[in-house]
Amino acid sequence: MNKQTMPAKPLSATAPAAGNTPRLARTLERLSFLYEAARTLSTTLDTDEILQQLLDLTHQYFQPDAVSVALVQTDGGLIFKAASGKAADQVLGMHLPPGTGIIGWVAEHRHPLWVPNVSRDVRFCQNVDQQTGFITQAIYAEPVLQGERSVAVLEMLNPAEDMELQETREVMSALAALAAPAIRNAALFEQVSNAEERYQRLFELNLDPVIIINDKGRLLDSNQAAQHLFALSPEAKPGNCLDTLDLSPQTFAQFKTQLETQQVVSWESTITGPDGEKHTLENYLAQLPHYAPDIAYQWLTHDITDRVALEEMREQLSHMIVHDLRNPLGNIVNSIELIDNAWHEKDTTMPLDQLLHIALRSAHRMDRLIDGILDTARMRSGDTTLSVTSVDISTLVKEVTEIIEPSLHHRRQTFHRHIAECPSPLRGDVNLLRRVLTNLLDNAIKFTPIEGRITLNVTCGNDAFYFSVSDTGSGIAPEDQERIFELYVRGRGSKKIQGAGLGLAFCKLAVEAHGGHIWVENQPGAGATFTFTIPRELPYDVLHPARGTV
Repeated sequence: MNKQTMPAKPLSATAPAAGNTPRLARTLERLSFLYEAARTLSTTLDTDEILQQLLDLTHQYFQPDAVSVALVQTDGGLIFKAASGKAADQVLGMHLPPGTGIIGWVAEHRHPLWVPNVSRDVRFCQNVDQQTGFITQAIYAEPVLQGERSVAVLEMLNPAEDMELQETREVMSALAALAAPAIRNAALFEQVSNAEERYQRLFELNLDPVIIINDKGRLLDSNQAAQHLFALSPEAKPGNCLDTLDLSPQTFAQFKTQLETQQVVSWESTITGPDGEKHTLENYLAQLPHYAPDIAYQWLTHDITDRVALEEMREQLSHMIVHDLRNPLGNIVNSIELIDNAWHEKDTTMPLDQLLHIALRSAHRMDRLIDGILDTARMRSGDTTLSVTSVDISTLVKEVTEIIEPSLHHRRQTFHRHIAECPSPLRGDVNLLRRVLTNLLDNAIKFTPIEGRITLNVTCGNDAFYFSVSDTGSGIAPEDQERIFELYVRGRGSKKIQGAGLGLAFCKLAVEAHGGHIWVENQPGAGATFTFTIPRELPYDVLHPARGTV
């Protein structure tokens, strides 16, 4: 039956093919072709290459006008991934909705189909011909099955006039059977390759150092963070890595034993990096049973140097705050006890006024310290709103001078003030500005030797007021100048001087709350100068802060 007279129906019901070629010779030719097809389809694990080979084999054996291969999508639709013949370029990448056309019917029903005259078949979709200009007369379509699911459809358009249907059915079915495992293997290979690529990207881009070692502790792989931490070359040859990880063979053996019953072993260690700096590490060791033919181990670490330093600073801060509160509290308690004893013993020689003054001054000192802690916390969380008023700079400086006068007198230091005439008044929160100046001058007094000199300069720029506090101390180490304004951070030369590391952090927050800036400059051998600015016109967001902001 030729393609003009054969009715359209599933091939399972077709009549046997007839041919003039001796059956044995034709059978041998077919077997040879299928053997070569099996060998060809097994040479690659690339899905696109497999589909192209499947197309080429079909075209080579049957010589139709065109061949195409479409993959079945998860929603049942199809996408053409390989095509030959006229308009092949237009067909590639074309999508068909589920069940569309003869090819869609074959994918949906999982049966091969021969349609000798498409114009008489209602399932034929003319859209492809209309879009490409190709004229389809007959279609043979074969599903590629994996179990009960169609994964692709192989179709021939306009096969040769002398096509033997039974032979075509057998060869196309065999090609589809050969293609099915090849496509499945290629898909699995692609999934594994994608998983490996994702793992490799995560491995390389992980901010934490990661090192893979084998059962003997020899280096197998390392990511960029580990290479940076240990100065490892990406092309480093495998070598013993236990010394690098600060692991003794005995400890490594103990960890391996623990990993037989638990997933992860963790511990802390301290190493010296290539930069000479000590790093505190929080390490994790886990087994990788499928990494290589032999068991491998993944060492991952978090650099907790900063966290440990912060915890130490917080502990020091607690001691400093307790110390700073205990001293004035002790003065208050002692003064009250002396006054109480004098009262009960009717001792008129006791200098009550002096004792009350000491107690009051100590109470004010405690109050300032507590306010500093609370206000710093509030400003860091954005819970403070500035009380902006016009500020008389001369009055402000006078008030600050009265606050620091006892400390200046005690250390026999001289204090110089230079206030320039400004054409416009300063606007800001006078209480915050007073405390900023007081903190900077208190620091200058602490770090300036006895009989040293401290200077306060106030000048007016085009856009801002400039306040500078200079001293004749030892200055600030260059490595501390950026960090000195951070909370709880104290300079390296300040360990012998009591303080909680709050003063400069408060100054920075208060100045920036006004829209200003603060910085420190060293004068080699002649102390340091702290300068801050307050804009002559405060920013809009300072005058009209949003809720929850300074």
